Amino acid sequence: MSTICNYAVLRFQPYPETGEFANLGVVMLCNNGTFLYRLETRHYKRITQFFSKLDKKVLLNARRGIANELARISDVMQKHASDSKLQLSVFKHLTGPSETILRFSRPGVIAAAKPEEALEKLFLNYVHHEFDSKPDVEQQLTQRVNRLLKNLPNRHYDKGTLTAGYYKVTFPFLWQDNSTPRQAIKPISFDLDDPSSILEKGDKWVSKMERLIAAGAAPADAVFISRRPTAQGQHLKAYIEVARALESKPHIRLLPDSIGREAMQKAIAESPAAF
Repeated sequence: MSTICNYAVLRFQPYPETGEFANLGVVMLCNNGTFLYRLETRHYKRITQFFSKLDKKVLLNARRGIANELARISDVMQKHASDSKLQLSVFKHLTGPSETILRFSRPGVIAAAKPEEALEKLFLNYVHHEFDSKPDVEQQLTQRVNRLLKNLPNRHYDKGTLTAGYYKVTFPFLWQDNSTPRQAIKPISFDLDDPSSILEKGDKWVSKMERLIAAGAAPADAVFISRRPTAQGQHLKAYIEVARALESKPHIRLLPDSIGREAMQKAIAESPAAF
């Protein structure tokens, strides 16, 4: 069942006279009481280049201020999750017209089966300008892996979710034995247009795995079947940084999607989880 969510895009507009702005984040309020937000965390080069004469401290201070405000509002929303009238009033006040250098777009509405994923897609579209430039890559990888896993004996993979307290991580392929997670597989593409998007995507999964590991909820073997960026230079450096960060965690492996079917099947089957 879909959840109806209102969302608005946070804009950084230091020169109101020109009307020029750069998107800095997204906020979302859903009719199930969920309030979510996502802000740009560290990759500000595209913004500072656009406003080349602006002192970077202006952006950083503004971002710090709105981050604190959104954290405070998030606490209020959680405490009043059942009071939709109050939540909507707070959301309208937050996103209403403003003359400050940080202001919100006119709110939009979206139906989302998974609000967190919808927020992520909106963030990547509006802030990182990905616009589904490579929309089918991970879907194709997932379909390929699905066909491969069907030929592995004595294993059954399903889409599954692992929890670390109230935090949840979903994998498209999860093999469990008597409710014990043996192996999780995540096809993932880092063939993105922007090196910063590669780092953002990698940081997201590093954080997910760190939470599972800290809670003792990680699978015995986590396999990321990874597509490298086709571009070299900064793109490749960003990918290498992500790969090292992931592989530095216990029980996490990266397999390049470029290896052949038999080699990939063998690598998955010979995982520590198989013994």
